[in-house]
Amino acid sequence: MYLLLLLSLLPIICLDAFIIDGTSCCNHFSSPNQLSKRYRLSQSLCYYSAVNVYNNVIDDDTCKHLHKLTLQHTKRSHDGSSIFHRGSSKRKQRLTPIETCIDQILVELDDASPIVEYWSRSNYINMDAHADIDEDVLKDEGVLRCPSNGHVLYMQIASGNLSDDDNNIDNSKQVMACPTVVFPTRKIAWGSVTPMHDNTSLEEEAQEYIVDVENYWSEEEKQQYGYTSDVEDSSWEEMVVVPAVNGRLLRFDGAAFHAVPKPADRFLMGERELAIFLEREREDDDDDDCYWNDDDDYDDMEDENTSKRSVILFNTWPEGSNGPRGVLPDRIIDSIPDGISIGDEDNSLEDEQWNRWEDTYGKEFETVMCNPSSEWEEEVTTVSGDIVRDVTIPLMGNPSRRGCIQTEDTLKGSVLSETFHKKRTVSLVMLEKEII
Repeated sequence: MYLLLLLSLLPIICLDAFIIDGTSCCNHFSSPNQLSKRYRLSQSLCYYSAVNVYNNVIDDDTCKHLHKLTLQHTKRSHDGSSIFHRGSSKRKQRLTPIETCIDQILVELDDASPIVEYWSRSNYINMDAHADIDEDVLKDEGVLRCPSNGHVLYMQIASGNLSDDDNNIDNSKQVMACPTVVFPTRKIAWGSVTPMHDNTSLEEEAQEYIVDVENYWSEEEKQQYGYTSDVEDSSWEEMVVVPAVNGRLLRFDGAAFHAVPKPADRFLMGERELAIFLEREREDDDDDDCYWNDDDDYDDMEDENTSKRSVILFNTWPEGSNGPRGVLPDRIIDSIPDGISIGDEDNSLEDEQWNRWEDTYGKEFETVMCNPSSEWEEEVTTVSGDIVRDVTIPLMGNPSRRGCIQTEDTLKGSVLSETFHKKRTVSLVMLEKEII
């Protein structure tokens, strides 16, 4: 009898000091409601190891250099994204300064993935919850295909003038958290999925999935067809709120859902509150459109904006996947208008670009290298709040992308608005589909 009692207490004991990738996070629950749910809560915490947050991955000067390089890359790339091959791959290529930094980060992480897809964003915009997928494969074949790991490298998250002429970046001037929110227990699609191949090796090929057809049925249609689920759905979801901090790296499972809510506490807003915010945002956009009617002027305005969220996003893909379909290597030089041919001059322009990069960033692009992993600081995570409220998560894309007919999902969670506005601290929030 005593043995059974001890075994029943083990999950509670483990929960008070659970380990995340070697880091102990002590958590204490004050409310009786939380105490009664400790056993169920402990069953979900193991998933969190799929999310890693590191500080001091790149220093302030590197943040500034990379921000400038990403603006240039976005201008010359076809749709803002590029791909490169690394390691022993037969298609290994000469790496640009941005690619050199990404490659070095993966080396420090002991990640030998041979294919990397990357793009960047310089402004804080709302991104509904989604999983990164191969967009062309979904469009052509109706199949969901995800990368191995996803990453966000935060470069400039600050107030004040963030033009290319800035001499330094001051984390103390941050005026908004503009977090990335990861849902590590929700992968591929918001609805259930089935693997296309049972014997696919994660190390060689990207896993491919199709959405289960019942996810497209309404409740009435499910009753009509006599559908009943054989799988008992877990009532718990995890939500990891990661504030954007200069020099920070976020790494997570490439199939995990993630979002960037704007405003930061958008998930907690009621319909009226959100409608008021969106109306004000539209009015601000209209004012900008009236004043800025030239693209070049608008680009200049963006560089002088008083609030930035400049990030590099990159995904790793296994060798057999060949990477995301249709994504090409960096064009190196600014795009040339269609119909204009410059022949051999193209190579000389590329050579000039490489020479400029080497003059600015060093022969090996050493000034844009990341810090050694021994200098990285893994962020300690806290469990948030004890006030249960609605958390409404908007979902990106069409039903094929979402994997369900619903455009949002409302769960219950112990979370405060302040959780989304924290400047540095990463928060783990447990969400449940129904309060029992």
